[in-house]
Amino acid sequence: MAQTYLLTTPDGEEVHVESSQAGETITTADGKTVEVPTLRELKKLPLVEKEEVPVRREWSVGQSVMFVVGLLLLMGCLVASVFLYRITPLESLDKAREVPIELIEGDVQQWTMQNTLDFWAFASSGGALNDMRGNAVGDRYVLGVYESRQTFLLLSVIGVVLGLVLMGGAFAFPGKSRS
Repeated sequence: MAQTYLLTTPDGEEVHVESSQAGETITTADGKTVEVPTLRELKKLPLVEKEEVPVRREWSVGQSVMFVVGLLLLMGCLVASVFLYRITPLESLDKAREVPIELIEGDVQQWTMQNTLDFWAFASSGGALNDMRGNAVGDRYVLGVYESRQTFLLLSVIGVVLGLVLMGGAFAFPGKSRS
């Protein structure tokens, strides 16, 4: 490895010269030609201290795993959030309304004969009970989706943040130093 010396020109300009350039003629940054002394005379000149080059680090296996897990978590939660909004848009999730008790326990005495006959025809049909259960299940489902949507959204946001933290942590922790 060639050593670098500090050569001062007659003009007072300082030039870095390597030992391999001994006895040659070089051109300075100002465009002037300077004769480099012999190796014996170069050794009398002051040495130029080498700048410390920062040690480059390689990714460790732990950093790679942390980055990949963070990336997968981030992508999974983002896809889940988008999918959640696509299949259950907020506008379509009207909260199931409770039926007023007056309607359920309506005053039968005030029904007209036609209302009574209509109710009797509905209640005596074969699918009346299934129709009533079906409507209730649908309302409960919509209400359940609406309530769980908030939980899923919160979990998705936490997953995105955690994914970003893991990915940032992979860059923050030191890896293996290159030798």
